[in-house]
Amino acid sequence: MKRKFKNGLIATFCHAVLAALIVAPTAGLGQDESIEDSVEILQAKVDRLTSMVQLERGRSIYLRACAPCHGIRGDGKGPAAQGFDPAPRNFRQGTYKFRTTVSGALPLDKDLERTVREGIPGTEMPRWKNVLSVQDIKAVVQYIKAFSPMFADPDSLPLPEDILEMPDDRPFESSPTSIAVGRQIFIDQDCVKCHGDGGKADGNQADELVDDWDVPIRPANLTYTYFKNGKRDLDIYGVFTSGLNGTPMPAFDELTEEERWQLVDYVQSLEQKRTLMYWLFRENPNQVRHPEPEKAEASESDG
Repeated sequence: MKRKFKNGLIATFCHAVLAALIVAPTAGLGQDESIEDSVEILQAKVDRLTSMVQLERGRSIYLRACAPCHGIRGDGKGPAAQGFDPAPRNFRQGTYKFRTTVSGALPLDKDLERTVREGIPGTEMPRWKNVLSVQDIKAVVQYIKAFSPMFADPDSLPLPEDILEMPDDRPFESSPTSIAVGRQIFIDQDCVKCHGDGGKADGNQADELVDDWDVPIRPANLTYTYFKNGKRDLDIYGVFTSGLNGTPMPAFDELTEEERWQLVDYVQSLEQKRTLMYWLFRENPNQVRHPEPEKAEASESDG
């Protein structure tokens, strides 16, 4: 009831301002100024006001739900983040893994909203769809974007050709043939160097990988029953198409769509069902020790 009342007040306030803006200036309009132009100007003012209201709503949600891990400055250094691996996302860098844009590009709003809504399996990032409303998620995403100047720079925003057209469904069913072809693609693309021949994240380069900030990072264990971006065929296909910004995982955009689907089929075939004993006593291969703060600061000063 309290939230509905507050939202009602905001809507009423915006409508009142719009009405006032429309009525007040029209008395002084010159003959050379068209009504259409004045309405566009007034609409722009209302849009800015609406944006400010949304940002304040997002700020309130962020401070309560996100800041404990991501920090009040959005730098991933919140008080609850100590010992998290992977560490919470640093929003100030503007680098995001899960997108529907080409490799190296910023994500779309819908990409960030999906991550907030669905969470990231295998990490401390929970799904918020059962806690926050659709409008709450949209508002907090706008506030998160404000941490990085890249989202305010028109030259940094994705161009229409940077937006990937992801399919709604796969074009053919998985089969022994597509899995076999996918395995050969897996080998030809040197996936075994990081993920290992059996996909267990034990390739000969697995222990040497670092992200864009020289922090050690492990390749995904492809035998797991979950992936951070989701375990559906479409989710895996999306990663092969866009890559994971900030990590050594590239986009396989030189492969045809059919080849990417065949690679999906092979990766899905690697999943191993886990027993209760495994989940109770497993060693988490994603637990890579980050540099100690003192050592990290020392290395930065040395550089």
